[in-house]
Amino acid sequence: MQHDKVQQEQQTCVLQEDIQPFIEEISALRSLAGEAGVTDPLLEELDDFKHQVEHFDESAWERKEVRLLSRKELVRLSLAVLRAYDVRSG
Repeated sequence: MQHDKVQQEQQTCVLQEDIQPFIEEISALRSLAGEAGVTDPLLEELDDFKHQVEHFDESAWERKEVRLLSRKELVRLSLAVLRAYDVRSG
């Protein structure tokens, strides 16, 4: 029983170490978008995505397809921020 609890705590720690940098990337993109004057719908989409990632459970994040889809979504949002900034500054 004690072994299971220790193992669960270790898995939670590994999950946090893995997911935390990803959440920080989303936060950095959100800050950049805000400073660049990106419109509210895109900012809301970034906030929603961050909230979704923050609430992934361990089993979801461990699935490779979830991590891959999340990474693709971050790339999509990054490109959307760049396009919005280019339109705004152009």
